[in-house]
Amino acid sequence: MSLKKHKIIVGVDLGTTYSGQYDFIKNVNDIDLIRNWPGKGKASDEVSKTPSRIAFANENPHYDSDRWGYEVLPKMVACSWFKLGLDKNVEVTDFDDPELHTLAESEGNGMFRLPANMSPADVCAAYLTPFYRHVMDHLEKRFSAEILATMPIEFWFTVPAIWSDKAKADTKAAAMKAGFASRLEDAIKMIPEPEAAAVAALKSLAEGSSGDSQLKPKMGIMIIDCGGGTVDLTSYKITGISPKLEFEELVPGIGGKCGSTSIDRGFHAWMERVFREHFTNIPFEKKGPGSALMKEFELIKRDFGSSRDRNQEYELTLVMPGVEEGRYYDDSECVVKLYQSDMLGFFQRPLDRITRMIQQQLDQAKETSPDCPITLAILVGGFGDSSHINRELKEWCRSAGDIRLICPEKPQAAIVRGAAFRGLEGIKPSSRRCRRAYGFEVCLPFRKDIDPKKDGYKCLWTGRRMCCRRLDWQILKVDDTTKISSSVYEISEGDFPSSSELSLYSCDVDLLPERTTDPWTKRIGTIKLNFKDIDPKLLKRKTMYGKKLNKLDCQVEVLLGKEEGVLCFRVMCGHREIGSTEITYEN
Repeated sequence: MSLKKHKIIVGVDLGTTYSGQYDFIKNVNDIDLIRNWPGKGKASDEVSKTPSRIAFANENPHYDSDRWGYEVLPKMVACSWFKLGLDKNVEVTDFDDPELHTLAESEGNGMFRLPANMSPADVCAAYLTPFYRHVMDHLEKRFSAEILATMPIEFWFTVPAIWSDKAKADTKAAAMKAGFASRLEDAIKMIPEPEAAAVAALKSLAEGSSGDSQLKPKMGIMIIDCGGGTVDLTSYKITGISPKLEFEELVPGIGGKCGSTSIDRGFHAWMERVFREHFTNIPFEKKGPGSALMKEFELIKRDFGSSRDRNQEYELTLVMPGVEEGRYYDDSECVVKLYQSDMLGFFQRPLDRITRMIQQQLDQAKETSPDCPITLAILVGGFGDSSHINRELKEWCRSAGDIRLICPEKPQAAIVRGAAFRGLEGIKPSSRRCRRAYGFEVCLPFRKDIDPKKDGYKCLWTGRRMCCRRLDWQILKVDDTTKISSSVYEISEGDFPSSSELSLYSCDVDLLPERTTDPWTKRIGTIKLNFKDIDPKLLKRKTMYGKKLNKLDCQVEVLLGKEEGVLCFRVMCGHREIGSTEITYEN
């Protein structure tokens, strides 16, 4: 078989702090990982990921082009953590670090900034543009431009499982704007980060180092994905090992914004509290992401936990004029001094949130699937590589229910590797559980003494009293064919309208409200229905009260299980797809 008949699978991990990619061609042995990321800021010639940072030329007068990744130097005005802003309007959960939740708080403290007139999605697209060029240059060197031109590419982007549908759509739009899938046969698909991690981890465990699987049918597995910005938990039930690995989602996953960046924020808050204006007045480039201070702190953060010496001290170089010699500062050496108790404090807040999440998953699994206890937890993600996080969670899991916790080699790469496996071999859960209910705004028969009078109206077609602003909720397990649908009718006098609209809502609580005005409902967006080229034969006609009416009955379908990873829509009349649909997401 010639190379031109193969497609390339590229897994892309757009991280809060670092980003990277894997690609496969024919099989799992034909794997490649970019290690030659450009820029002088890297510590060695080969690195598996590049910083999620970009510095724009119009904000840095001494540079004639934008700089990204390791090209961004501490002295540059740059954008970091922009991934957190892609879903800045998501509802606060019990597990969120409040200092990481809103864009305003992070931006106000200097850890997150946006250039004037640019949204997080704009910055994301700008960052992904040179990222895409570098990936394509890498592939061209490997195959030559002529052969690469014959090979379609599937780009599998990993996204936090807690993200809203709008955030996923914005990420895909940013990737397309950056050039991904700009070639005719290329495609962008998306996969939740914990699902990608599960694919990589379960595949490895199913095969085993000696050919013996560590997995058994009816075994419960929890994936703990600890990243820079978010922590996601998803639990799976193993349903089959041979002839192929099969698993399904056990309970709906949960997550929160309490990743490793919350430790950075905790450190910054501590510096502000201890040194007050001496620290707050320091220029951002000397204390923000990518600065020498934060690079030193990153090394301390990664190494923390490797020693249990309660008297261990940590030193960071930072010039702060006016600060006198004391417990936390050596003015002669310009060194900030941290102690074991301080570092424990930085880690404790995210640890508490993670263990509460684990407990909630265990409780839900025990209640809904008592015959499938969770006995194994797999820790992945960059934050999961922390010695302290690893040890504390291992001890907690053992005491919570004799759960064995393991951390695969290179946990940072597990997610993007799993995304590439998903595209190459099609490994995936047989079903997933919706994290939220979806519902359509519908009109139903008016209920006297129940529905508000202001929402009542008379239907032109039947003359019956109806009530608007009602909700038709649908919640279910999700597989590749799953769809939710709503019966829609459009009535008109004279010429039939060329378009119509339907509102789509979601809800995260168990007791689903029945009205759109309920505070627990969240409007996802407006589905636009295009009837411009509708076949007149599909219309029903009648005369009512002396008026000649047209009516179209159809079904609006939302496809939840599509590989694209974003909501897809279509309008059906009988078994025919008519017109076209798109959604405008709420801001």
